[in-house]
Amino acid sequence: MSLAMQRAARIGQNDIALAVGVDGSTVSRFMSDEKDMTRALTIIAALGLKVVPSEMQCFPPRKVQLLLELARDHLAQLENVEQLTWD
Repeated sequence: MSLAMQRAARIGQNDIALAVGVDGSTVSRFMSDEKDMTRALTIIAALGLKVVPSEMQCFPPRKVQLLLELARDHLAQLENVEQLTWD
């Protein structure tokens, strides 16, 4: 609830209204009624979904970049398939 309210305040009700295709006053009423907002977020949770910031990723990009670099380096050293097996 807190994250949703913070983001709504940052984006602004008019921009939200434009994105949703409703009047700004509709968004204002919805956001000011804690029961409506709680109900909407509860439905999202019941669907097994989570509200997270859109810039979040399920992996640390720098770590993945390092892993890809190590994999490329190792694969560049391979000369045959047998080098991929070990006991």
